[in-house]
Amino acid sequence: MVGRSTPSVRISNDLLATLSCSSQGRLLGVGSVDPQFFTGRGAAEETERCLDELKLVAVNVDPAFLAEPISHDDETLFPIYEICADRGAPIFMMSGPTTPDLRRNDPLAVDRVARAFPTLPIVCCHAFYPQIDEMIAVAFRNENVFVSPDMYFFAPGGLRYADAARGFLADQLLFGSSYPFRPLDQSVADLLRLGLDENAIEKVAWRNAAHLLRRDLA
Repeated sequence: MVGRSTPSVRISNDLLATLSCSSQGRLLGVGSVDPQFFTGRGAAEETERCLDELKLVAVNVDPAFLAEPISHDDETLFPIYEICADRGAPIFMMSGPTTPDLRRNDPLAVDRVARAFPTLPIVCCHAFYPQIDEMIAVAFRNENVFVSPDMYFFAPGGLRYADAARGFLADQLLFGSSYPFRPLDQSVADLLRLGLDENAIEKVAWRNAAHLLRRDLA
């Protein structure tokens, strides 16, 4: 469950923690931090609270959707990235074609973050579609970058993600159902029709995510 914290959508990190706890391990919460919502060290403190107190497994940022849109490599986000890197917790970066200003939908900004924080696991939600080739190149350069195309896997050009998963990207690609925007069974069926071999399907469908979120699913 990925939270959101933007001027138009605020989902309480406490609510995510409550839902995650009550699910008995079936649901994992990803908190969200808006650096412009806080003053001083507030964003860093909320990040620490998400991971240490609320026991959420990761933190999400929506830089292009904030009151003052910023890039994913804006220095105001660096305290959030640093805390996640120190704890080995993934950072989720929201992106994609719904970005209000597509100039902010820039995978090259992710490359700069990945180079600055080489131990930080970075999940690129919506995979910066339609900047497919740039996203694949950034993942190729940085083993700590994970690509989650979700519904854009099946959008025009999205098969290039699958082509890359026949090679190196098999270890860095994450399946996302896009529910409720797509039925779960439709997304699973479409994944199985991509022509990936059994080993790649297993990695993309669940094994990569289990490793990333430190879940022992064997």
